[in-house]
Amino acid sequence: MLDLLYQFGRQLSLNADREEFDDLIVIPPIYEKDVEKGIQFHGANMIFYLDKGTFLPDAKTKPFSLGDKGYSHSPYNLRCLKIQGGNNKSIYPTADPRKSFDPWKKTFFGKESKDGSPPKEAELVEAIKKDFPDLIERQFCKAVALIFSIRKDFETAFPDIKALSSVFGMDEKNKIAMLYASVVSDELGIPNPTPVVQLNGFDDFLRQKMQKGGGQNSTKESVANSLKLCYVTGELREDVDRPDFSDRYSLNKMFVTTTKNYAVGFEDSGFSKNYQASAEAQVFLERGSAHLLKHYKVQIAGVDHCILPHIRAGKDIDLNVLTTRLKARSELLFLMHKKQVGGLIDDMEYLAGENMYWINFLGFESDGNFFKSINKIEDVSKTHLEHIITVMNDVETEMSEIEGIQWNKVMTYGKEQAQYDFNFYTIYSLIPVRNEKTKRNDALMLFKAILERRSISKKVILGHFVDLVQCHRFGRYSGSNIFENPNFDFAVRDAVFQYHAFIQFLKKIKLLDMSETLSTPAATLEEKNAAITTFFERMSYTDDHRAVFFLGMILNNVGYAQAQKKHESKPVLGKINYNGMNASALKRLHTDLFEKCRQYDILRYNEGNFAKFTDLFKDSENDGWDKRIKPEAALFYLLSGYSFRTPKEPADKRRETETDN
Repeated sequence: MLDLLYQFGRQLSLNADREEFDDLIVIPPIYEKDVEKGIQFHGANMIFYLDKGTFLPDAKTKPFSLGDKGYSHSPYNLRCLKIQGGNNKSIYPTADPRKSFDPWKKTFFGKESKDGSPPKEAELVEAIKKDFPDLIERQFCKAVALIFSIRKDFETAFPDIKALSSVFGMDEKNKIAMLYASVVSDELGIPNPTPVVQLNGFDDFLRQKMQKGGGQNSTKESVANSLKLCYVTGELREDVDRPDFSDRYSLNKMFVTTTKNYAVGFEDSGFSKNYQASAEAQVFLERGSAHLLKHYKVQIAGVDHCILPHIRAGKDIDLNVLTTRLKARSELLFLMHKKQVGGLIDDMEYLAGENMYWINFLGFESDGNFFKSINKIEDVSKTHLEHIITVMNDVETEMSEIEGIQWNKVMTYGKEQAQYDFNFYTIYSLIPVRNEKTKRNDALMLFKAILERRSISKKVILGHFVDLVQCHRFGRYSGSNIFENPNFDFAVRDAVFQYHAFIQFLKKIKLLDMSETLSTPAATLEEKNAAITTFFERMSYTDDHRAVFFLGMILNNVGYAQAQKKHESKPVLGKINYNGMNASALKRLHTDLFEKCRQYDILRYNEGNFAKFTDLFKDSENDGWDKRIKPEAALFYLLSGYSFRTPKEPADKRRETETDN
């Protein structure tokens, strides 16, 4: 990963459009939901008249520019700096006040001490005095010190961002996205309103403070005239030292002494000697990290991951072009629609060819002030990715061709009945993940196993199915990733057939642990309905599976008869153990269903299914049903039969009047 960060940073640094402070600038985000609401964003200028000790908002706000460097009021030209966080002093004469007004206020007016005493000076001035005393007499520092002198008047007039926004004429449809300060002072030689960041000395301050080199009072040991080995490049350089990365939201935080994710072989006592880098390499590493986190981030099972392609060492590839293409396509593998995801493989093949061996996914948590690695999916080959996508397409095609499962309805969502695809997003929606008591993410563990080509137990899969059915049956949606579906029949139908597709997918990519003993279907058994026969063959149903499936079909018929009698809750569903059904439970259910069929006078319609169950359900001491079929598997096949519909089956009139999901 270290080499990847370095190569990204190096290539980005060669970009002809890159400017000196690009690494330091943050562009305040404009969200699509706000644009859809018609909200306009502005750059607002507060003018301080230093000789008079007054201030006045500029009545003419400027349209906010997302990043046009040629625009005089862009975040680049007004030096809208990234917030450092931690114990760093505020040094932000230009800032986005929407999330917090404090960084801008503390820059000019300081903050109260812990005992409640008022601040003595602006935090920007504090930062200069502490590390850069040679800049105290510069124009920008003098201006900031004079702004602080009118702190009380300003804080009385504008105690919060709401009051400040109001004086600029902002409302529900107009918001300040960038606030900056300008000054006027004949005494300082500033006759016209001039942004603080454009005053003499401010850019020199940035060069010393935020780029490599440190200030006059820096405690770093001088390395001048002493050649050391740069761990990143393998070169001997004079400016080599232990890396000091100021950005807390950074992949470089993986290389630290506290949690040595990538520096596992280093001893703590010799860490600074082993892991050291030149000043240039450190700049490249920070630049590469920022670029990867911005363009290569994707959500897998609800967790942010950074995509890290592995390139053959010594090969020149245009990583920026690769990033641009993957930015538009990589997320499709894990989103609701995957129709264009094949382009991800095409782009990797075209751009990297034989030089790209594999991809890693690094899962992390961060609020911008820290970076914590929580998951790694390693060594995912492009061949395996391509195979996954191909198999997913094949499974979806096969499922859509099977009569009786209504695949087009299974794969719909929302009131508009929009279609979505069978992919990793679908699989994520099948695995209940809760955030209440544990951070265990079973869906993420499954994705990791699939991508790393590790065997998956069918028992584990069906255990997740049981959890999903319980979510729907008992309304256990709170705090989970499962979408609420008030209609149990439709919820179960979607669950059982999507799980069938999932199991087929795992079989085809040869990852499913088929440890469950499979009995051979009876050679003489022929189902009268061709749709059921086709379904059994496609899904590789054994006699045991078929037996429970037919019992599920009887269960559905009884449930429908109860609904017709205005028992909409279908009391017969209360006879199911949603933790799983062993042989004894299935026999009891068989007896109960037989009685219910008599009660509702539908026995003659179900005699065939009862006969098939009796023929196929073998549970003597020698047969050992409970050894062959686990309870959660029996529940799965029972609900499969409950959900299956055949073209020859009379239409459920109740269903015709309802909208799925």
